Amino acid sequence: MYIVIKKFHSSSIDETIENAKNEFLPMISKLPGFVSYNIIKAAEDMVVSILSFASEAEGKASTVTAFAWVKENGFDALYQVQEVIEGEVVVEG
Repeated sequence: MYIVIKKFHSSSIDETIENAKNEFLPMISKLPGFVSYNIIKAAEDMVVSILSFASEAEGKASTVTAFAWVKENGFDALYQVQEVIEGEVVVEG
């Protein structure tokens, strides 16, 4: 399994969470190898997304798709990526 974690600053957390639930999740869950998607409200102006995919190639492809989705939908100002961490799961419980 491959995990992609993104930390975002957002000018509107409520809008970010609604977009993630109602627009992003339905789109990203159709990608090959999709396993799961979670959002953590880390602060009043920060969310962390956790995407799981079956393979590294599928996880990396999801990152390209996600950034294109943000740009195509005009969310560049709403979502400011602070950090991206990704890698293969080596211990699972």
